[in-house]
Amino acid sequence: MKSIAEISVATIQPEDSLPTWVNDKTWRSRWNVEEALTGGGQGDVFRVRRFADGKIGFLKVIKAKTAPERRARFFREASAYDTLAIEGIPKLVESNAHLHSSPDIVPFIVTEFIVGKTLRSWRESMVSVSVDQAILITVRILDILQACHRQGCVHRDVKPDNIIVEQGVATSVWLLDFGISHHNLADVDFQTEDWQEVGNRFLRLPELSAGSRSKQDPRSDVSFAAGIFFYLLTGEHPDVLEDEDGRMPHQRKGAMMKLRQATSSQLGRILALFDDAFTPRIADRFATVHAMRERMDRIMHDQEPNMSLDAELAALRDVLDTSVNRRLMETTAKLNDVLQRVHTVFKGVSQSLGGTLGVGQSGWSVTSERGQNTLFLSRHGTADPVLSVTHEVVAAGEELVLRMSGETVYRTDFAEPVFGEKFTIVIRTWLTARLRDVLTNPNALPPEADLFREVRPQGSLSAAASEATRRRCAILAFVYDPTQPERGKLHWALNYFLENRRTRALMNETFVTALVPLAAISSISPVLDQQSMERSRWVLLDHDLRILEQHVIQANPETAETVIGDLAVRYPGTRD
Repeated sequence: MKSIAEISVATIQPEDSLPTWVNDKTWRSRWNVEEALTGGGQGDVFRVRRFADGKIGFLKVIKAKTAPERRARFFREASAYDTLAIEGIPKLVESNAHLHSSPDIVPFIVTEFIVGKTLRSWRESMVSVSVDQAILITVRILDILQACHRQGCVHRDVKPDNIIVEQGVATSVWLLDFGISHHNLADVDFQTEDWQEVGNRFLRLPELSAGSRSKQDPRSDVSFAAGIFFYLLTGEHPDVLEDEDGRMPHQRKGAMMKLRQATSSQLGRILALFDDAFTPRIADRFATVHAMRERMDRIMHDQEPNMSLDAELAALRDVLDTSVNRRLMETTAKLNDVLQRVHTVFKGVSQSLGGTLGVGQSGWSVTSERGQNTLFLSRHGTADPVLSVTHEVVAAGEELVLRMSGETVYRTDFAEPVFGEKFTIVIRTWLTARLRDVLTNPNALPPEADLFREVRPQGSLSAAASEATRRRCAILAFVYDPTQPERGKLHWALNYFLENRRTRALMNETFVTALVPLAAISSISPVLDQQSMERSRWVLLDHDLRILEQHVIQANPETAETVIGDLAVRYPGTRD
């Protein structure tokens, strides 16, 4: 089969029309510029008139004239306009991009000129867009994309600047710019490499980033279409599927307020749609354009009066049965399972010790991000634990990761986790070593050391001073009196003081921490001699162990954040 470059102009010229593929080296001999337009990254654009017949067209001229890949992409784009024949995509009028391999050719593309505004200009001219209007426009884009996907084309650059609202009529929209599309064409012998990034800044998708091997997946276009729907309702870009706090576009504060104002009774179903379209895992998104279009059709009809019970239940399923909720249920079930398995191993160790130590627990908590629990091993008849272990399990990427006292001890596949003999041995070995230390080492840290989570505190002032000298920072020592009940309510105070991750992060960044008995401070200073130790205290020291400040440990996470923040300002050190 001949390539387009091998077919003569006479062969492809339809009767009563000028040729589509021309062999001119440049557009200048065939077209006159009527108006310069705002271009994109791939080329400069103009409204032009053809010398031969006065036809108006949209001209795009390549910018990267010497880049072979960009030149090949130009041919791919021209071929898309020529072959797709889809309502809502401009037809190719003329191009010489089939000659892209010839270095003396400047590739150009001329398509039909659509009179209208870009979707961005149209939206910016509107105070607000109704849900019905937003759905009509988005459904039209979905119909165009579905037709493209049927022909093996993935657009990959759907954004407001690449959509035209013809004559300002919301029901007539056009999709432009196939410059970075993927299209199965025999005549184009390149493909996007794994290290390359494609897509746009309107919505960055992980599968289109450098390193991904899923750059031709049609589900990317579905997420872009959801981004258009989001933009129409809020006037904001979705930007990324997850921000720094793990929130999807529709979960962010400003966007949520606008969605509430725009959607009224349909809010729940629209948020559920975004749940399925914006979830970071591509496998959890809408499988096809058709799936999202069906969901939007149901949103359009959910205001019909006298809905049947079955229809109302179907509407509720749309709200509840989303990929986000399914993933959440799956995640929490697995996190709960891991915590339960750890508890079972602890009970097994207790039984192996003849039942001399009882197992208790507190703080069992499972969220969408992590499961957490604290297990206590105590001698029977006492409330004072020999050992407490705060542990957490998190869903990290494609793995479940278990941390005991901040130390990663086990990891397994999330989809098909394995908890066999190896899991039991790892937990028993870790726990046995920790018990041996606390039962036989007189200088062992008390069980409250686990409350520090990420960074275990130093157990002596000398060790803390050595580390503080290396880091050139101060020492924040938490001091307890072992003669007081519950060591001066140490667990209660530290549990709340160190509750917030942000507090712990700033504390560990700024200071070396220590957890020491009252005698350690009394041996170097009388600063606590006149202080009540019924409640444990913190003492700030420089690296030479000179006392700087001291106070009762406030059992309040908000107060703790303020205290650590103020100390960090006054004693910033060098911060590793």
